[in-house]
Amino acid sequence: MSLPAYRPPEDPGLWEAFLERLERTLRVAPLHPTTVEYLTHPKRLVTVSLPVVMDDGKVRVFQGFRVVHDIARGPAKGGVRLHPSVTLGQTAGLAAWMTLKAAVYDLPFGGAAGGVAVDPGLLSPRELERLVRRYTAELVNLIGPDMDILGPDLGTDERVMAWIMDTYSMTLGSTVPGVVTGKPHALGGTEGLDDAAGLGVALILKEFARRWGFPLEGARVAVQGFGQVGGAFALHAQRMGLKVVAVSTSRGAMYQEEGLPVEEVLAHYEATGVLPRHDLDPEELLALPVDYLVLAALEGALDGERAKRVQAQAVLEAANFGLTPEGEAYLLGKGVRVVPDLLTGGGGLLASYLEWVQDLNMFFWSEEEVRHSFAKSVAKAVAEVCERAEALSTDLRAGAMVLALERVNEATRLRGVYP
Repeated sequence: MSLPAYRPPEDPGLWEAFLERLERTLRVAPLHPTTVEYLTHPKRLVTVSLPVVMDDGKVRVFQGFRVVHDIARGPAKGGVRLHPSVTLGQTAGLAAWMTLKAAVYDLPFGGAAGGVAVDPGLLSPRELERLVRRYTAELVNLIGPDMDILGPDLGTDERVMAWIMDTYSMTLGSTVPGVVTGKPHALGGTEGLDDAAGLGVALILKEFARRWGFPLEGARVAVQGFGQVGGAFALHAQRMGLKVVAVSTSRGAMYQEEGLPVEEVLAHYEATGVLPRHDLDPEELLALPVDYLVLAALEGALDGERAKRVQAQAVLEAANFGLTPEGEAYLLGKGVRVVPDLLTGGGGLLASYLEWVQDLNMFFWSEEEVRHSFAKSVAKAVAEVCERAEALSTDLRAGAMVLALERVNEATRLRGVYP
């Protein structure tokens, strides 16, 4: 089936990847043509020029983007990415993926994404703040707690979310914590879920290990990508009894046969930006003889060629689009279990939902209550994806895609088309 879809004018990137996976899923579970039209044409695509006064007094113009993909199930929700590779096509793909991820977890959100093409490491703190505030100001009439809720992504953190919230609130003349998630606890952030994305991956691994009869205590795991998600996952994996034998960044990988002292390695990495030592090339980590391989780096990290070297029993895709279709097909053909990003990467979105609900009600739960609700929702999503995959006699990605698309389809049907 050839989709009559929106095509970005340049660098389609992840948007084309989304369309390809949607097309494959439609062969298994056809949707109503109206839903397909909505899914293949984002609701809103915004490109903004962001002039910023640099510390030397010169003005530099950056390119920013914000895409709202679909709002059938609720207001849009998605991250803000600060990275040199940010493009409109990439942003559209991430927004579409967020639509499906929210549906997999049965959250009342549509999908959105945004970002600025910039290397934040090359900006001073004041330059970064000016850029973030200008980006927010350009979007102030298009975002809000009941329209489009922003959150952290690659290159952003709770400090950036605080700047966005403050800029939006000062423009409106009242404090609006619900416009962003992932902000500091003092400003309405969720207590106890700073590590939500990594915790979600760990809980999902635990669920699947139980379902598959795979080992957990003493099992060996390698983590590609030691950022916010990979680092938090490694800590939780170690606490669950797994042996984290290797972690990697773009510069190199650290390996230790008997297991790494994760807390020490993470503390060093957060303080210096580099691992204590490099024992392997990052590519070599993918080929280690481990029980579990976790992909927590950038998109397309494991393609068809790299997949041929994988020795893990299971691969967990914690990064959006971490596996290429060719890479996944090879792994599945070889009998390797694959847990897709629509499920594995949902921890951050789930935490955002819990934070958003609390902000809207201005009533905050204890850390224990938040973590209990989080774990319950993760287990429910795993069970529902597995049930759908088993009913269709297909893999977990197809099961997650079908589950998400059915939910979006039903919401679209019930809402109808506005004249």
